[in-house]
Amino acid sequence: MANAQPTEWLLRQGALGAPYAVIRRFAFGDPNRPDVWFRVVTWAPTSQGRELIGWCRTLEAAAAVAWDHRCAAESWRHHMAARRVDASTMAAQRPPAAELVRFYRAALRRQATTPSRSSSTPVRRASASPAPSQSARTRETTLSR
Repeated sequence: MANAQPTEWLLRQGALGAPYAVIRRFAFGDPNRPDVWFRVVTWAPTSQGRELIGWCRTLEAAAAVAWDHRCAAESWRHHMAARRVDASTMAAQRPPAAELVRFYRAALRRQATTPSRSSSTPVRRASASPAPSQSARTRETTLSR
């Protein structure tokens, strides 16, 4: 049994937390050089209640998409609750799991590329420090970005 590998992982936050996703490993093709994929689904007690989040090539990517789905679902629920939407309407309007992750990740990318408007003073990043050999004009340009 030297080649024995786990094929399913139940993801939960903390040791006592409720599960939020299931990752299952699949190997296709040649048994000596299999094509390995990881399927990520939402958690439910039975398979019928689970929803596909996506397929990933690595376990790390699968765990990341599962966590992003958890965060996206919590954010969406919070948004809907803030609008005083009742539970039945919320369930009917809930987007598919894969779409929820796609929009959540797009929003994160948008936040990362959009400068913060809450602060009027520019934020100095570590990369803003010029090398000692650069001229004063280059230093001013680098710091003013």
